[in-house]
Amino acid sequence: MDVNIAHRDINELHANLGWYIAFAIAIMVLGAFAIFVPYVATFAVEQMAGIAFAAGGIILVIHAFRWKISERFFFSFVIGLLYFAFGVFLLARPLAGVLALTMALAVFYLAVGVFKIINAFRIRPSSKWGWVLLSGLVSIFLSAFIWAGLPLTALWVVGLIVGIDLVFSGLALLMILLAVRTAFDRKEAFCIGGECYSS
Repeated sequence: MDVNIAHRDINELHANLGWYIAFAIAIMVLGAFAIFVPYVATFAVEQMAGIAFAAGGIILVIHAFRWKISERFFFSFVIGLLYFAFGVFLLARPLAGVLALTMALAVFYLAVGVFKIINAFRIRPSSKWGWVLLSGLVSIFLSAFIWAGLPLTALWVVGLIVGIDLVFSGLALLMILLAVRTAFDRKEAFCIGGECYSS
């Protein structure tokens, strides 16, 4: 890495470290809110997904007209319409949209769980294979839990899972930033990913 670029990045990180820490804490607070009020968070996620699908569909339809090959135009156009239609469906029918997202989440956890269990037996000679197996069983348990509670779980499970993810993502970011701040205070070297810096 260029030394000037590295120093510029370090100076920028040092100058804005307080804002980054505040951002990490804000993510955790948002996650905690989603955990304590999962119903609100679930519908918020569903509406954001609807907006994302609708916007993506519009972009794909517009992009379709740039293709000169009719076959590519057709597929891009049809896929764009499907994205847009699903987005409008999520926005217009939030209850049905939440149910659809929850069912998709249950299928996702089932597929991930099966894959993890297969992978656990594949790496079975490894001393850590049991943790992979346990993780797969937990994923399948989550899938079964979601399915067994439908349609009631649809009202809160998406928001709860998003909230837990936000809390742990924010916590991980906060721990990294606090370690960087300590390194700055002690004028020690620190590493982020594969890059190491001298403060």
